Amino acid sequence: MQDSGVEPPPLLAESDLELIDALQISPRASWVEVGAAVGADPVTAARRWQRLTSTGEAWTTVALGPRQMHALSMAFLEIDCAAGAAAEVAATLARERHLITVQHVAAGHDLFVIAVAPSMAALADHVLTALPRVPGVAKVRTHVATRVFEASCRWRLRVLPPRTAHALARRPGVPESTREMDEIDRRLFTALLPDGRAPYAELARAVGTSERTVQRRLTRLVATGDLDFRCDLARSHAGWHSAALLWLRMPDALLEETGRALLGWPETRTCAALAGPRNMLLTVGLHGVADLHPLVVRLEERFPHVSVADRQIVLRQSKLYGRLLDPYGRCAEVVPVDPWSLPRAA
Repeated sequence: MQDSGVEPPPLLAESDLELIDALQISPRASWVEVGAAVGADPVTAARRWQRLTSTGEAWTTVALGPRQMHALSMAFLEIDCAAGAAAEVAATLARERHLITVQHVAAGHDLFVIAVAPSMAALADHVLTALPRVPGVAKVRTHVATRVFEASCRWRLRVLPPRTAHALARRPGVPESTREMDEIDRRLFTALLPDGRAPYAELARAVGTSERTVQRRLTRLVATGDLDFRCDLARSHAGWHSAALLWLRMPDALLEETGRALLGWPETRTCAALAGPRNMLLTVGLHGVADLHPLVVRLEERFPHVSVADRQIVLRQSKLYGRLLDPYGRCAEVVPVDPWSLPRAA
């Protein structure tokens, strides 16, 4: 690798991994709850987390919940770039608020991008008119998601004992209302993007309402599946040094069963059904590139109806759910996700 001037740090300590795992299970848990889970007092747990976030090694954020993932339009884009332009194109696209993930891949194309839009018309307008005009973009292939089983909110390190994890797990209650998100809800989503653990007082100031209203709205939004929370980290610092995309084919009648089963695999990051002959995308984390082949064998043995149409190793991740990453996966900057930023085309 060309010297980037960024020195890779050693692997995180086991105590840090336990702390991150606890927040992956319950990103807004109190420090009392987190401390109890990791065997530390609340002040120590909070101080360790502040150190991890200040170095960009870990972070929390808000995420789109399953109801919003169903209501919005999502597509996975394969982008060819002009010779030598891939890095510049990735940097440009990473600034777009509706493009939630940007990756360099070892494939017949240069970039893999996840796009979210308020409607199919808005998504089509972007893909057909705006994206091809970006300097350096040569060709775009679009794969529309018809069902998103998972978008990395459930992936976790799994270092805490099962009993501890179960005690910490989030259990959303019955929503008091199932109405659609309004403008205040969307402002609340935006306010939570830089820090998914932002206190209610800070959020109330950001959206111009009371702390009690913020708390009540957040509880409802999580219960309805409009919002979720995620905790992530510079994954190579936890021994997950690689990632891959698997494009799968299977009978449509088995998509639901297969997608749900894959949610239980520790490697699964994103799993979605697609409208095309390659009708499922599975993105996975790997400890190393050599782990790809055993995983494919396990996949085909566990699901005889599945064939792997293509597989692609991720070379570098430029953007992960609104975080711009340095070459070693640390958060360098926040570009807030805003799936409603594209105008609703007529």
